[in-house]
Amino acid sequence: MSSDANALAQIELHKALAPQYAYRYSFPWSRLFQEDWHGEMISHVQPDAKHILDLGCGTGFFLAELEAKHPGSVGLDISHEMLKVSNEYVDNARLVTGDAEKLPFQPGCFDVVFCKGSLHHTRDHVGFLTNCRKALGPKGRLIMSEPCNDNPIIRLARAILYKKSKHFDTGDEGFRKRQIVGLCEAAGFRVTKVKMYGVFAYTFAGFPDHIGILRYIPGATLLTKLMIGLDRVICAIPGLRMLGFHIVVVGEPAGD
Repeated sequence: MSSDANALAQIELHKALAPQYAYRYSFPWSRLFQEDWHGEMISHVQPDAKHILDLGCGTGFFLAELEAKHPGSVGLDISHEMLKVSNEYVDNARLVTGDAEKLPFQPGCFDVVFCKGSLHHTRDHVGFLTNCRKALGPKGRLIMSEPCNDNPIIRLARAILYKKSKHFDTGDEGFRKRQIVGLCEAAGFRVTKVKMYGVFAYTFAGFPDHIGILRYIPGATLLTKLMIGLDRVICAIPGLRMLGFHIVVVGEPAGD
């Protein structure tokens, strides 16, 4: 599928999904997990960063937390329906409807570009990442979190889900660690950090629209806190970290 055809497909897909995303974040334990995930990503922002882009901001829950810590952040998404939801959560949000594969910004205008689950929705991965690099200043930083397929069981489950569920496009995919590092390097980035994120909390607390079992369990918030702690231990142990569902990557423009 061409980039233009994929863009149209993603717009239609996310027009239908916008209400679902709002539901996903409506539970305290789900918000707790998402806030931890967001906090992990935001922790990699350099202290002097001022101009920040949330690329593929969707319904704006990450952007809201980003804005609270770094006022003036900009959110871009291809789905206007998603941005209408985003506008409800981020007061005076600086929102742009646009295609992440054709960024409408001047080169070098951002200190940080965030991509939370955006890359796998595109088809020209290197082109997407190259645009991210061009949007960054020479001391800028790319911070992204993408589905990780290092675990063959997760890889199989994801392939089935993406094919069978109407909530995904069949062209979407996860990435192996070596693969995503290679894509970043091909786009002109020097990867400075790679870490796994999310196992049990990701599965049971992150997506109540898919797996809603915590809705029926007393003390779900406390249980989510325990799972978040357990996940951090698992993702820090060699041999077990491949159980992580997402991979957080930090990169900087490699320069000439």
